[in-house]
Amino acid sequence: MEVSVRWCIPPKSAFGGASTEVSAGGKVLDQKAFLSGKLWDLKHMLEGDVLSIPRDPDLAHGQSSLCFRDLAFSTKNREGLETAILTPTSGAYETGSMVALMGPSGCGKTTLLDMLAGKKTKPYTGQVFLNGQPRNRLYPRMTSYVPQQDVMPKYWTVVEAVEFNHRLRFQAEDMSSELRRWYVEEILSFFGLLSVKDSYIGDDTVRGISGGQKRRVTLARGCVAGSQIVFADEPTSGLSATDAEMCMRAMTAVSRKLGTTFVVVIHQPRIEIAAMFDHLTLLTSHPGRVVYNGPFSEVAAYFTAASWPPPTVGNPVDFYLDTITPGVRRSASEAFAERYVTMKKESVEAAVNGGKSALEVLQDNREIRFMVFNKVHTVQDSVHSVSMRTQVGTLLCRRVTLIGRDTNQLKTRLGMSILQGVIIGVAFWDIAKKLPAQQISFLFLMLQVGAMANLVVMPEMIAQRLVFKIETSDALYSTTAAVVVDTLVMNCMAIAGNLITSVIMYSLSGLSWSSFGLVYAWSFMCFMVMTNFFKIVAAVAPTPAQSLQVATPGLIFFILFNNFFVTKATVADFMRWAIFISPMAWSIEQMVMGLYSHDPTLVELYGYDCSDAQTATAFAVLFTEAILFQIVSLVCLRNLNNISR
Repeated sequence: MEVSVRWCIPPKSAFGGASTEVSAGGKVLDQKAFLSGKLWDLKHMLEGDVLSIPRDPDLAHGQSSLCFRDLAFSTKNREGLETAILTPTSGAYETGSMVALMGPSGCGKTTLLDMLAGKKTKPYTGQVFLNGQPRNRLYPRMTSYVPQQDVMPKYWTVVEAVEFNHRLRFQAEDMSSELRRWYVEEILSFFGLLSVKDSYIGDDTVRGISGGQKRRVTLARGCVAGSQIVFADEPTSGLSATDAEMCMRAMTAVSRKLGTTFVVVIHQPRIEIAAMFDHLTLLTSHPGRVVYNGPFSEVAAYFTAASWPPPTVGNPVDFYLDTITPGVRRSASEAFAERYVTMKKESVEAAVNGGKSALEVLQDNREIRFMVFNKVHTVQDSVHSVSMRTQVGTLLCRRVTLIGRDTNQLKTRLGMSILQGVIIGVAFWDIAKKLPAQQISFLFLMLQVGAMANLVVMPEMIAQRLVFKIETSDALYSTTAAVVVDTLVMNCMAIAGNLITSVIMYSLSGLSWSSFGLVYAWSFMCFMVMTNFFKIVAAVAPTPAQSLQVATPGLIFFILFNNFFVTKATVADFMRWAIFISPMAWSIEQMVMGLYSHDPTLVELYGYDCSDAQTATAFAVLFTEAILFQIVSLVCLRNLNNISR
C-alpha cells in the first residue's frame, strides 16, 4: 500500500511560485516550488536561532562521520635534524557537526586540516577514516576544501563561479539551466552575495568584488557542491565582524539542516561565532599538541576542573588561547598537554566507529535527488561526480565566456597578428621577384613567427594552471578534460592569429596564391608542434618569468638546426640527429621543394630532397612530434608544480 507524504510549502507570496504537493510514491510536481519551500524555510530560520534548526528529513544528505588516528607531521632542517610540527593526534567528529580547530600560531592547525582533507602533499603519518573506513579514491568527491587564497578567474561573475561547482557536482538531466541558476542565487543570498551576483571576481587590473566578498564566494562554492564534509581554512579572515558572523550562520544552517560537517580553522572568534560550534580541537604549539578535543559546551568545565576556570565576563575563547599559548604570562600549556594525555587521549582514540562506505553514501544521496528529479545518473565508482562530457562542456563554456569578455586581450592579439604580418611582409616586399635561394629567409620567417607567437601566451597558460590545480584537487574535473578544452580553445585562437599573419605576409611577398595552400600546410604543421612544445614549457616552468628561461634552449635548438642556418649539407655527422628532430628543418625543406623542386642549386646548397618518400617522412615526423609533445604536456601538467602543502 502506498503511503502518501505531504510537505508544507509556503504560499506563492513567500517565494514567487505556486504551492505544490509531493507524494512519496511519485515525483515532485513542481521542482522549483518544492525547492523554494525548503530554501524559504532555511532563510527564515537564518533570521532566528540557527542552532535550533532541525535536520531536513527529505533533503539532508549528510551522513558521514570523520575520525582520525595518530596524525603527525615533522620537518627536517639542512642538518637532517627532525622538528615535530604536530605530534600524534587523534579525534572523531560526528555527522553534521561544526568543528573548530583553534590554537596559537605554529600549533599545526592548518597542517591538521590539510591532512584531514587529504591535501597535505608532504609525507605524514597516521590514518583518516570516513564512517570508520579508511578514506579511498572517492574521498575528494565526498568533501570540499576552502583554501585561504581566493583563486578564481578575474572575468568570472559571482553567480557563474558558484554555478560552476554545482554543475560539476550535481548532475540531473531534467534540471533546467533556469532552475539551476535560481537555486544557485538562493545559495548566494545565504552568504549575502545576491546583490553582487553579476559582478566580476576581479583582480588588480579588473575592478571586481571586495576581498571579503571573494572569501564568501569561495565558501559558497564549497557549500553548494553537496559535500559530506567541508574543510575551511580561516574562512572568516579578512571579513568584518558582521560579515564573519553572516558566513558562520550560513555554514551552521547548512550543517543543521542538511547534515554537512564543517571543519574550520579559526582564530579567536567572537562569542556569538564560538557559540555556533559543536566541537573544539584545541592545540598548543612548540610542538603542536592537543590540549582539548571534545564538545565545545564542555570546554569550560574541563578548564575549571583543571583549576583554570574561565572568567565570567569577556570572551572565554581568549582565555583558553592565552592559557595554552607557550610564552604567555600565566601560560599552562604543558600542564594541559599532560592532562589531555592522561584523561582524554585514550577515549578519543577509541572513537572510530564503523558506517557506510563512500559509494553507499553517494548512492543514498542519489535517492534523495531522485525524489525531485526523474533523470538522475547512476552513481559510478569514479573520482568525479559527472561524466567526461559534462566536464568538457562546462569547462569549454567557461573558457569561451572568459575569453569573450577579455576584449583587451583579443584586440591585442589581433593587432599584434596584423602588425607582425605587415612588418615582415614589407621587409620581404615582392620577394617573389628574387632568386629562389633568396626567398628561403622569407619562408623561415613564416615558421619562426608562428613559433615565437606562443611565447606571448605562456604566462597566461601558467596563470590558468593555478586555477586548474586547485579545482582538480577538489575532484571537480579531470586533467584530461582540462587538457582537451585547453587544446581546443588555445589552438583555435593561436591558429587564427597565425593564419592572419601568414596571409598578410604572403600577400605582400608577391608569391603565387596557387602555392599558398602548400606553404601554409607545412607552416601549420610546424606551428602545431611548436605550440605543443610550449605547452610542455608552461607545465614545467614554476613561474611565468622562468618559463622564458626554460623555453629558450629548446627554441634556439629548433631554430638553429632548421635546415637553413645549419643544413644537412653543413651539419657535423654527429649532430645529424638534430636536423632530424627539428620541426622547422622538415617544414622548410618541404616548403622550398614544393615551390622549387626543379632548382638543382637548392638541392646542392642545402641538401634538400624532393622525393615523395621524404615528404611522407616529413609528415610522419611532424605528426608524431605534435602528438608526443601533447602527451608529455599532459603528463607534466598532471605531475609537476602541484600545490605544496
